[in-house]
Amino acid sequence: MFAKNSIKMLVCDMAGTTILENNIVYDNLFKTIRSIEPNIDRIDIHKFYGFNKNEVLKYYIYNKKNINFNEKEVIFNETKHKFNDMLKNDYINNPDVKLIHPNLPNFFNNLRNNNIKITLNTGYNKEIQNILIDKLNLLNCIDDYISSEEVKYSRPYSNMINTLMGRNNIFNPKEVIKIGDTCIDIIEGRNAKCHTIGVLSGSTPKYQLKGCNPTLILNNIMDLRI
Repeated sequence: MFAKNSIKMLVCDMAGTTILENNIVYDNLFKTIRSIEPNIDRIDIHKFYGFNKNEVLKYYIYNKKNINFNEKEVIFNETKHKFNDMLKNDYINNPDVKLIHPNLPNFFNNLRNNNIKITLNTGYNKEIQNILIDKLNLLNCIDDYISSEEVKYSRPYSNMINTLMGRNNIFNPKEVIKIGDTCIDIIEGRNAKCHTIGVLSGSTPKYQLKGCNPTLILNNIMDLRI
């Protein structure tokens, strides 16, 4: 699949790729947006899979024409806090939030034993990312992680991947694989000029992932072979 010693870092998306969360984030995002945009349908937010969630809220609020800019700012901050509180509560208390596969820690550590850095990136804010990493004990099997909140430009821009590469002294993007379950993950990886893998364990069907031209499509991250 990939030649031994050719890959030095794996950049893994979280929800749908390394974490099974049964659409909690998008269910909460839909409920939150519907409180300010009652006519929205659940399918309307599919195009935002993988994006920074606060940017999605901002998109709907700042495009409303019947309120002035200052009011939009207040509504955005209130809505953001409401969404993050709902999400935190679900992630902390919902027993269905688990690793995509129970052997994922061993899988990651086997790769690390072969000198491959394991990193995570996400469209969540840093607090939510930390909650998930702590809940699932991921610190025991990863080397680094980053949230979209920590960079100036989130997906589809390559800032998160570039930052992870720099922090881990990796300078050739062809030694990096970005793996995720959405087209925005694939576009992010392509913008970073690294290898890209789409996985079918999350929110995006195969025909859509294929249309984003990843290097490879797998059923699950556990199918990766290096």
